[in-house]
Parts: sequence; C-alpha cells; structure tokens
Amino acid sequence: MTPPRHLLPTKYLTNTGTISGVWIFHRHGDRAPNRYLGSPHHYEQESEHWYSRIPPRSASSGTGGNAFASLSQFYAPKIHDSQNGGLFLDTGREPFGFLSYLGMDQMRDVGGRFRRRYERFGHRVSGGKEDEGGEQYKFLQHWDVHAYSTNYLRTVMSVQCFLDGLIGTNKQTDDNSGRRAEKQIYAGGGLSRYYKDAGIQEQLAHLNKSTLTTVEDVQAGGCDGVKVEVRDKALDTLNAFDRRPKMMNDLVKNVIATEQFQRIDGNATSLANKLSEFLPGLRGAPQAFGGTPSGINWVHGSDFFVCRRAHSVPLLAFSDYEGKADEIESLSALSAMEIPVMSHLAWRFREWYRCQKLLAAVSCPPLKEMMGQMLDAASRKDDERRPFVLYSCHDVTLLSILYAIGADFLVAGEDCGGSDMQEEGKEIHSGMEMGLVDVDKSNATTPTKQSSWRWWPAYSSTIVFEMVRIEEEVGIERHVIRVILNGKAIRLIPRLSLDDERILKEQPLHSRQRFGETTGDKCQMLGLEDFAQLISVLEQAGEGSVSLLEEDTAEMSNRFGVEGG
Repeated sequence: MTPPRHLLPTKYLTNTGTISGVWIFHRHGDRAPNRYLGSPHHYEQESEHWYSRIPPRSASSGTGGNAFASLSQFYAPKIHDSQNGGLFLDTGREPFGFLSYLGMDQMRDVGGRFRRRYERFGHRVSGGKEDEGGEQYKFLQHWDVHAYSTNYLRTVMSVQCFLDGLIGTNKQTDDNSGRRAEKQIYAGGGLSRYYKDAGIQEQLAHLNKSTLTTVEDVQAGGCDGVKVEVRDKALDTLNAFDRRPKMMNDLVKNVIATEQFQRIDGNATSLANKLSEFLPGLRGAPQAFGGTPSGINWVHGSDFFVCRRAHSVPLLAFSDYEGKADEIESLSALSAMEIPVMSHLAWRFREWYRCQKLLAAVSCPPLKEMMGQMLDAASRKDDERRPFVLYSCHDVTLLSILYAIGADFLVAGEDCGGSDMQEEGKEIHSGMEMGLVDVDKSNATTPTKQSSWRWWPAYSSTIVFEMVRIEEEVGIERHVIRVILNGKAIRLIPRLSLDDERILKEQPLHSRQRFGETTGDKCQMLGLEDFAQLISVLEQAGEGSVSLLEEDTAEMSNRFGVEGG
C-alpha cells in the first residue's frame, strides 16, 4: 500500500485551510412525479393537483407569471443546438416531472447555505476592495462562477434557483429597525392542510414572487448575472446516457444478461406485480434497455413514494382504493412496499456501476474536467478569482461519482448485496431490509449505523469537491481535496490500482488507502496527485468508454439515463 500522504489535523476535514476552488454536483430540487401511474379515469384529477404544486408557465395565470422567464432574466439559459434542437427534453408531460415550488425553495436554501460557507471560509481576491465599512460581500468579485446543466427544464430551473440563493440577495429595508433584512419566502410541501388544498396555498404564497433576485441585486454584484449552459452534446460531461445512448444501452444490457442480475431481479417480480395492482401505469410505462425480468421501471415506482411523502399526499389519493371499506388494509399493503421498492432500485444501479466500463463512461468525463480546472486554479495568483462551478444533474450521476471516488458506505462491502442476496434455502430479492447497515457488529447493544449501498440521493442533494490550500511549513503550500456529501465530509476508499476491487468483497479494507479517516487527532486527506491517480485508473478500466470525441448517431426512443431504473 502506498505510504499515507497529507496527514493533517482532523479539523481539515471540515473548515480549516483556505478553500481556493469549489465544484458542486447537485441533484435537481423536488418535482412532481415523473409520470402518471394511476388509472386513466383519475388522470385529470391528479394532474390538476400537481399543477397546483408547480410554478405556472403562463404569465396570464395570475399566480406569479412565468417563473422560468423571471429567473432567466438574471440567469439566462444557453442551450446548444445539438441538444434536441435547443429545446428541453422533459416538457412534454406537464405537470409531471416539473420542478415544484418546494423544489425551487430547496435550491434557493442550498444556494444560500453555500454563500454563507464561502463568505466565511473561502478565498478572497487580494488587492481588491475588501468589503470595507460593512459593505456587502460581493460573491462574484472573489469567485469565477460557472453553471452547467443537463438539458431538462427541471435541472436548469434548479441551478437558476441555486444561483438565486447564492448571489441574488434581494435586500429590503425593515421599516421598524431601519436595518436591511433579507426577504424570505416559505411554502413547503409538508403543509398541515388537507392535501387537496395544500397546492392552492403554495400558489398563494408565491403570488407575484417568482424570483427573489432584483436588477439592483445583480448590479450590486458587479456583473450581469451568470449564464446556465447546456453544452454541445458531444462535449457535455454530465449525461453519458444522452451523449452516447447506443454504447450505454449495450453496456447496461450486458449487465442485465448476467446470471446474477437475471436471478435477483427475477425474484422481485412478485413485488413488481403487487405494486402494479396499485399503480397500473407501471406496466404501460416505457422500460429502458429492452426490459428486465421484473417487468417494471423501478425509478417510476420509487418516484411515486418519494413525491407523495414530500407533499403530504396520501398514498391512495386519486385511486380506486381511496374511500373504500378496505382502505386501511390497502394502505398498509402499499406502505409496506416502499422500502423494498426503493432498495431494489438502489441495488439495480449498484449492479450498473459494478460494470467498470459503464461506471467510467458516466463518471470519468466530469471528474477529468474538474481535475483540469483544479490544476489551473492551483496556479492562479492571489489577485485572481477562483473557480466556483455548479453542475445541475440527476440522482444517477451523483451515484456514479460516489461509486467512482470510493465513498465508503457504497463500496466498503459491509453490506455487499449482489450474489449474497440469496440466503441458504431461501430466495430473497435485494429490497427486504432497511437502507442501514451495522458497522460495529461487536457492540450488540448500541450498534453504529450508517447509510449502506441502499442510500439514494434525495432531491437537492449535493456532492462538493473543495480544493483546500494548506501551509504545511512556512512558505510551503499544498492543495488537498475535501469531499462533502450533503454537508458532511465523507470517507473515501478509492481504487488507486487496476488490481484493486471496484466494490470490496475479497480485498481487506485495511489494504486500501483511506482518505478522510481519522486516527487520533490526524486524518489523511486526498491530494491532487491521488485524485489524478484515481481518475487514471478509472479511465484505464473504462477501455475507451470515456471518450468525448465520439458521439452515437443512433436515436434512442427512451431517455433511459435519467429514468432507466
């Protein structure tokens, strides 16, 4: 094993050092369900409800106008013609799949939290105007902000709202105190009102307040806003499924064809059939990759539970089961499926990312792009702005990055799943346990719990790569990388050699480099050279699947990268 590098005080895991570069991958905010899954005769009723939960697209609606147009005044989208002719991919099923009011508020809150963090711990341009005399901190004077998105309205609006919270402060004078106070708007999904009225309340809460930014805010920041780029499909690093659909389709089909996948996914057929009795649209929804033994799209099945819970909508609402004599029994049966469904979805993507070529194809392009920017940032002078890069994408992208960098709770093997999901004399599928694993099995009374491979990125989840400048000795500086998932530094056990296992099973944990692990008062940090080695191994394992120079010309009928569960 390579000798440990960058052994530093444990405080470097959180805030110590100067943050001189920031790269944030975030999932879009809360949205309406991606597809309608109920019986046809309930479509209008449920559709009307979800319309009440999303910002209107028409300025004549009288409920705040076109939120996207308002945001675009300050954070203008720039969509390359190669991306569906410059048109979004997800606007054909409105209101299904659209960013909700709750999702907008989530992303603004996330942007605001990051502003406060980097105002305090981030790089500041030297020799410039240093916020003297209590002058408001001008984020864009210190940070070179760029925003990239996949070609979906919900991801573009999500990063627009993130920017709104980051640099759009919309200060107002408090008449009582004379001080400047930040205006806040709250309208969450967890309202206490009955679900059929809650959406109306959200609309009223956002009346004529489709964006928090004002022209004065942007001008005060010293710029004309930040553009949101959807780049040339051939060069876009965020969505390999859309960029090279045929290659990705072939890679996933190879995984599906394995004996292990056929057996375990086939064991989930009974669960799929029971769920389809409540959600008949599952059987009619498109299946990616030509279909799998279980016969349904598990992204859509999981989506049903997530969206209903987020908006306090009863699971049986808008169905033939609502109000019937056996409603309680039906609700109990449907509720019992939630954890197994979400766990099985996580297992399926775990199987995708066991495939080295598939994992490299999805994760290597953004990681390589980030590495190049880090090297450039490390050589910048103190009087230059530092990179602050936002990538608005999807849950499957965040998962791939975590598997690629070796997030310990996904690859450590404490709860390995896969072929071990079959107990002796008993057939089970992967969704029968909670998404938690006992880490300290020696302590039976109070076992430590952590997320297992069943973890799934929630709406507005963030993975942050912070490049931190440290002074090891007087006059000698180095850079390390801090990885933060949803506000918490995570431990990494990356693959630094082709001989290392992708997901540990036979290889002992102690044989691997462990970054972010604490020993006494010290922790080992990921250096730039370690990160470069991680990417090199990933690229070699991909055997050409990571190239941005090739683009599939074949048109695939399904957008299986985002919805292909």
